[in-house]
Amino acid sequence: MLPNRVYELLPYVYISTGVLAMSMLGHFVAVISGLILIIAGALVWILRSDHRRGDLSNSFSSKGSLPFWLYEMQPFVYATGGLLLWQLSSNRYVYPSALVLIVIGLQIWLMRNSHRKHQAPSRQNQSA
Repeated sequence: MLPNRVYELLPYVYISTGVLAMSMLGHFVAVISGLILIIAGALVWILRSDHRRGDLSNSFSSKGSLPFWLYEMQPFVYATGGLLLWQLSSNRYVYPSALVLIVIGLQIWLMRNSHRKHQAPSRQNQSA
């Protein structure tokens, strides 16, 4: 069983490790591995966030035209797309667009994180 601190940090570790693999190692396999780690971290974050939501009246099921999975993956798609543009492009005129995508993805993610009211994980769920 993992300690609570380690358990709570896992999605962030997955995402940051994927970003580091994509940006530091220029190899194709590193880019694919980084994408897989980012997707895994995003999915874990989304599942935990959706499970802990205390504001079900503002949840996605009552509004929106995008499918749930696309809506939830949106900030990660923007940020990862910007990172891929930055990493794989040799044209310096693409860099501002890549930076804008990264900033938009981070902004959407931070806004969602701050607007959702999460319930603290209960002690009963941690011991199971």
